[in-house]
Amino acid sequence: MMPKRMWKNRIATALLFITGSCNAMAKNDTQFEWLATESAPEHYPMVIIQGTFFYRGKNEGLYIPNGGTLSSGWGHGISNHHVGEKLKPLPDRLKIVFFSYAEKQFYKGEFDLPYEQILALFRDGVTNAKVFPDGSTMPLHNGIMAGIAPGGAVAVWVAGRKQIEVFFGQAKKIELDPSRAFALPFENKQAADAYIAKQLVNTLSSEELESLKKDGIPLGLWMRYRNRYDWKPTVSVGHALKDVDVSYVNGEFFGEWIMTDSKELNDLRPVPSKISFISTVNEKKVIYEIHFDEFETMAAFEKLGAHSQKVYLEFEPRLPRTQTSVRLYNDNESIELRKIKSEDW
Repeated sequence: MMPKRMWKNRIATALLFITGSCNAMAKNDTQFEWLATESAPEHYPMVIIQGTFFYRGKNEGLYIPNGGTLSSGWGHGISNHHVGEKLKPLPDRLKIVFFSYAEKQFYKGEFDLPYEQILALFRDGVTNAKVFPDGSTMPLHNGIMAGIAPGGAVAVWVAGRKQIEVFFGQAKKIELDPSRAFALPFENKQAADAYIAKQLVNTLSSEELESLKKDGIPLGLWMRYRNRYDWKPTVSVGHALKDVDVSYVNGEFFGEWIMTDSKELNDLRPVPSKISFISTVNEKKVIYEIHFDEFETMAAFEKLGAHSQKVYLEFEPRLPRTQTSVRLYNDNESIELRKIKSEDW
């Protein structure tokens, strides 16, 4: 079971792609019903100038929606366009040009994508599709998302009810005429700079603008998101832990984490961005949703999980939920996470 808030956040990306179709895969087993979408981190607005997922072995593909200012969060899809044939080949290449408003910098990248991995995920998504009462189905994976970030970071996720990163790369800095890139007739550099500054003001809060001015851009952060650790969620003595559901800082989520699955317990995982679970407090089942401060949590994992050390993320469930405490520990040391948020409802 998933708390309403996490369910709404989790389903937002999946809803971009829902078709309710019984024909998610072609008979030849290599064409699927899928859409393209885009993503960028909070606090650092981006825009895609042009992007295309190229079908395997072809010089044509599905374009990535472009032109809008992006800042919804890393791994959170923004939009999609229903174009072309219903069933499409999967991509093996990505070409993309984008702009980072915070840096005033254009980037361009052309990347090979892991086609066989993408194909395997889509096939599995059809095999494990959700079946509705009317007989229609919704596969696990029915979208491909391109993420762009400052410094030229580029990620690709296979998206849907489960979301998995399949690629991470580095685009190169390029010079472009802002008038041509934004399709706006700027008279001079000052006019272009004023437009860029206005986009930042329109997108960011005053606090975010001040933080950007004071602290700058944490270049390399999106690569840091990808570090994986040997960790396991647990609860303090006297409490139960059920239906653990995790979203990760690298944009991935897998749905319910079945705690009895020994294979999953042995997998290395990124740092969590939020976790929901069910525990029993005062003989009552209670749903918890914990939001983490990414910098505090990553620092704790980097310290205690170094050198492949096993670490445990321990929750002490309380009522009201805002009093819940969380710590990360290994065999030698413990760190209390003080910046967590657990809303009561």
